[in-house]
Amino acid sequence: MSAARHLPTPETVWSISIDSNFTPTPKGLVVQQGDTVNFTNNSTSAITIQFASNAPGASVSPNLSIPAGSTVGFVAPSTDAAANYFITVSTVQKSGPWAIQVGNGCLYISVTFGVPQGKGQCTPSPVCIPPGGNVEMYSTDYVYTVNWLNVVSPPFTPPLTTIAVGVANNTVHTQTGASIDYAYTVTKNGVTATSGNGGGTVKVKGT
Repeated sequence: MSAARHLPTPETVWSISIDSNFTPTPKGLVVQQGDTVNFTNNSTSAITIQFASNAPGASVSPNLSIPAGSTVGFVAPSTDAAANYFITVSTVQKSGPWAIQVGNGCLYISVTFGVPQGKGQCTPSPVCIPPGGNVEMYSTDYVYTVNWLNVVSPPFTPPLTTIAVGVANNTVHTQTGASIDYAYTVTKNGVTATSGNGGGTVKVKGT
């Protein structure tokens, strides 16, 4: 009788190490619902992991206060979610944004035509996603065209080239390009390409 196969079990505890320069390793992470994420503070200062709002998406975690040399964690929510976070010391931002994605959650970027700027204002920017992470851009007012500045083709599947009005009309886009910073512009449809351009940056960060 052959021995029973020992199948690998999914990793349910993830570790993020914060160094003396307040840089996390890994910088971007995809976990599953119910997984535990632990932050270890290897700096000599007490830090706060400050999670940015990702409306209309679900929250990933409350902010975490971590004394020097200590480990503090959270349990990922039982729903798909995503968030950027910043590392602060006494309310002073030291690094970020960095990314945690839960399941198929996505990072949301809203676009609104700014007055008096006369441009599509992208909020937040920059954003950070992990390699293979998800992003969704949605408009609060007009349809916009997206132009990716430093690549030949859009670095997402399906291609992210148009932003529709309202979250319900949009599609989740999965990053498929290299792990680099992607600069983009957004142009309000019906406005010439030489005006009405706003934009931002999507940073893809892994290890």
